[in-house]
Parts: sequence; C-alpha cells; structure tokens
Amino acid sequence: MQDENKTVFDNKKLRITHYFLWATVALLLAAVITLSIFLGIAVNGRDVLSMRAENAGLSSYYTLSDCLLQMENNLSKMRVVRTDSLQSELLTKTALSAEVAEQCLASLSVSGADMQSTVKYCNQVADYCLYLLKKLDNGENLSDTDYSTLDKLYETTYSLGVKLNAFSEKLISGEYSFADLGSEDDAFSATVSDIADGAIEYPSLIYDGPFSDGLEDPSPVALQGEEITAEQGLEAAKKYLVDYPDTVLTYEGELGGFIESYLYSFVSGEVRGNIQLSKIAGKAVMIDVDDNVDSPGFTKEQGVELAKQYCDRIGLENMSAVWACVTDSELYVNLCYEEDGIIFYPDMVKIKVSLETGKITGFEAREYIYNHTQRDTDYTVTVTEEEALAASYGEMKTESIRLVVIPLDAGGEKLTYEVYGTIDGYGFFVYVDAVTGKDVRVLQVVDSDEGELLM
Repeated sequence: MQDENKTVFDNKKLRITHYFLWATVALLLAAVITLSIFLGIAVNGRDVLSMRAENAGLSSYYTLSDCLLQMENNLSKMRVVRTDSLQSELLTKTALSAEVAEQCLASLSVSGADMQSTVKYCNQVADYCLYLLKKLDNGENLSDTDYSTLDKLYETTYSLGVKLNAFSEKLISGEYSFADLGSEDDAFSATVSDIADGAIEYPSLIYDGPFSDGLEDPSPVALQGEEITAEQGLEAAKKYLVDYPDTVLTYEGELGGFIESYLYSFVSGEVRGNIQLSKIAGKAVMIDVDDNVDSPGFTKEQGVELAKQYCDRIGLENMSAVWACVTDSELYVNLCYEEDGIIFYPDMVKIKVSLETGKITGFEAREYIYNHTQRDTDYTVTVTEEEALAASYGEMKTESIRLVVIPLDAGGEKLTYEVYGTIDGYGFFVYVDAVTGKDVRVLQVVDSDEGELLM
C-alpha cells in the first residue's frame, strides 16, 4: 500500500510541475514588485544584516499572502464544481499554493518564531487535496464529508488571510519590522500562531496516505493588409481618437513583439495620451489618456452604451458588453464579438470611459487582434439549455445562462454554456461543454478595492 501511495504522490508531483514553475515565477515577481516600494525607503541606522532580514521577511510575507488568496479562491470554487477534471485542476492548484505557503512559513520560523501550527495546517491542506486527487483518479466521487471538510478549509483559510491582510497595515506604517521575528514583541508570529490557540478553528483531517503543453506563439490573425509607414500612421491614428478633435500627434518609436507597432503621443487641448498602432493595417492596439474625474455626470448604463457606440465608430461591428464595473468614477467595459446569439470571448476589447466627460480614456484590443476571424458558427450542440440549467452546481443558485465560446488554456476554443449563479452572496460563472455537459471552467466574482474581479 505504501509503494502504491508513493507512486500516486509522485505522479501528482509530475502533474503540478508545470503549474509550479509558472506560479513560482509569478509569486516571486509579485514579491519583487512589492519589495521595490519598501527598498526605496531610507534605512537610517540599519546595518546590512538587518536589511537582509527585513527584505527576506517581506518577500516571504507577500508570497504567503498571495498563496492564501489562491487557496481560498480555489477552495471556494470547489463548492460549485462537480466535474472530475475541473475538480482535479482546482485541487492540484490548491495543493501547490499550500506547499509554497508552507515553505514561506518555514522560512519565517527560522528566526525562532513559533509558527508550527500554521505550517502544519498548510501541510494538511496540501495532503488532503492530494488524497482527494487520489480518490478521483480511482474513479470515486467526493463524498458529502469531503465537501464539508473542504468548506471548513475554505473558512479557515479565509480567516487566516483576513488576519494577514490586516497585518499589512503595520508593515506599511512601519509599526512592525521582520527584523523583530522571534522577539517578545513579535506581533507577526502572534498573528500567525493564533490558529494554534483556537482563535481560528480548523478541521481535523483524516486521510489514508501521503498526500501540458504550453501555448504556441500567438499570431495576430485579425491583422490583414499592407504594412503602413510611421508617417501614414499619423493619419490612421486619428480614426481612433474621434473624441479628441484637433489632435496633434508625435511619433515616438517602434515596438516589437508579436504585434509590431508604432507608438505615438498626442495632445488635444489640455488632454494628453498615447496610442499604439499596428504596422500591419494600422489598427489600434492600445490607447491611454491621462484623465482625472472630478464630477461624474454619466451613469454606468450610459457609459456602456458609449463604449458600444465607440466600437461602431471605429469599425468594430457586432460587439456586445459582457462585463462592466465602475472604479473611481471611471467605467471599465469588456466587449466581445457576437454572432448568431453566441458570445466569442476570445474576440475581446477592453474600454475605459470617463463618467465625467463621456469620452473614451482607455482602449486595449490585443485579444481581438490575436483571435478575431470569420468562423463557421454551425456548432454541434447536444446539451439543451434546460439540461445545463438542471445540472448540479452544488449549493449555487443559478440565475442566467447563455451560449459562449471560451479560449482554452492549451490553445483552441470551445462552445459552452455560461451559467451564472450565487452562493452566500458570491457570484460564480460556470462554463459547461455544450456537447458533453461537463464543467470545463469556473470563475468567481470577487469584490476588491479596484472593483469587481474575476478569478
């Protein structure tokens, strides 16, 4: 039995290697970006060793916080998903995040801080996820007890994440330094070790053992036509700056990458901005306008309509708004190509609208340029809308459904039903294969300081 468990464990490790490499890079990048803020602060009186201790602590702290967020998000999605393949994906990602979190806590414990209870908790989460993965691989379904345990893990991880997030205020204000790890006044260790003192209740876990291919280089299929010169681009750019009359453009240089482009700055009265134009066909890739909103006069609904009208004015036809949120009185809208009642998520543009002036202050069309093409929309659909709505989504209360085409992580596209519903006030989008009826993806709506996000 032990050899069999070891084999399953090793296989799981191989399966998460791809996720591990990319997730680790992303986590470290996030930590480095955050560290750059702190490294700009003067270190009056600190010696080199103290600075190194502080930097190492900050790096581990922010990576730990990100891991807990990913664990919470994936465990929350497990309340909705009932398809084995998607459950396996979420459990794998949760185990990975828990393992990285465990390593961060261990690195923070070397200074004498007692965090073993929380280290143990992260270890148990990883082990339990691998145990459930083993059940799924053996063709077994998760039991009610399994789902109940996952719910408790979600609640515990959420509570721990809230405590860590609140602690960040002490770091930003300079009230706490990681050079104090292990001291009598070590507030961080006290926060993390609360889990051992019963301040955070976590479940006892019982389990019977230890716990693709990358995307090809994208090709901008929507770019058809002749290559324009930088001088021709000066005139072509004005088509996309219809909200800004008497625009004066200045050529700034070329940009490489998969979409070779020209970059221009522009001035219109007191308004300044930049526009990136593709060399092939002279299409707008990106527009960014410096904008400050003082007194918004447009509603969210009016802003969405202005974004749709802008698409029509620049020649993007049949674009439908699929997502919109307001942040700091500016409206962010995602619009996708629609044909025969089907939304094509790969063909997306993102637009920002000032709710003070009603003008377009941001535009990004990379996904549309990469993916938009004439498709054969004579899709085979064997699952009816009624069947998709009647499927099991755990405790989720379904509210809407529509046909959409979504991009796949390994390349290609798939026709699915987009089923929207809620659990405990949280919104979820579940994407169901229109042929097999299986869940292929789930997104959770998360409220943040920057507005509503999809994770």
